Amino acid sequence: MKRLMPSSLITFLQSPAGQNCLRADLFVITLPTGAVIYATDGQLDITLPASTPGWAPGTQQTFSAAQYGRWSRGAITSEAAFTPKANTMALTCIAQQNVAYPGRSLGILKGALLGLFDAAQVQVLTAYMPLGRYGDVSNGLEMKWAGTVSKILDIGRTKVDFECADAFYWLNQKVPTRLIQTNCPWAFADSNCGLTAANYTQALTAASGCTVWTVTPTSLTEPDGYFTQGVIKCLTGQNAGLAQTVRKHASGVLSMLNPWLFAPAAGDTFAVIKGCDKSLQTCAATKTTSGSATDNRIHYGGAPFVPPPTAVF
Repeated sequence: MKRLMPSSLITFLQSPAGQNCLRADLFVITLPTGAVIYATDGQLDITLPASTPGWAPGTQQTFSAAQYGRWSRGAITSEAAFTPKANTMALTCIAQQNVAYPGRSLGILKGALLGLFDAAQVQVLTAYMPLGRYGDVSNGLEMKWAGTVSKILDIGRTKVDFECADAFYWLNQKVPTRLIQTNCPWAFADSNCGLTAANYTQALTAASGCTVWTVTPTSLTEPDGYFTQGVIKCLTGQNAGLAQTVRKHASGVLSMLNPWLFAPAAGDTFAVIKGCDKSLQTCAATKTTSGSATDNRIHYGGAPFVPPPTAVF
């Protein structure tokens, strides 16, 4: 990818002082829970003033050298070719057992093992500092690389190695992306579906007795089956920021397709959206949480009347 530098940093690197300077990588890792890790491979913490050239957020931020373990990266490859492909970068975290995953009561390595780094967004910036003035980032930052955590290469008791891929990674999909099928391919209430998600979403609070497999709300106004195949997102508590598919909605209890990391505690809040079985019949009368029905067949993405291949001549 193209590397970006502010003019002040280019001037510094071209000067005699820039020929022999200190360098440190800064990592901005946005996790799927919404938390952000700010880390550096430097020996000490580095604080960016809000006015630092090349620092897009424009707010003061400290990058920790040890709070989230020791982070480092592998080689970065940039190329121009007639066959574009995703380039990868290795990202390593060395952490002791007591280094916690942000906002959770589990270790950062355990979080990686449980998938809490899956599809995390990674940015790598590089700070160039004059000799003897570690932490002086007044010359600005180089935007070196941006991408996504694509997989875990290796994980042990004290270290995890990630493979990160740049934006070309998202082009690794089959074309055409749609298949002719009876059921609707759209996600419920997405831009193709056309329905407004807020009209089919209910806020709820967990009662006591929840498990990693079930959520029992204090009150649920919708009839059984309404949230089956829907999505429930945790807003507060140990699972905040995570979402699960509702396998079954029966007797006022929501059963999960996959378990939560932690059993929801009484008082944890959630938002759950209606489920959809992707059939034309359901699309013809989709009820909101207030009970009104909508005929949404004009946005139906399936092809239920296409004859099977054996009947085609």
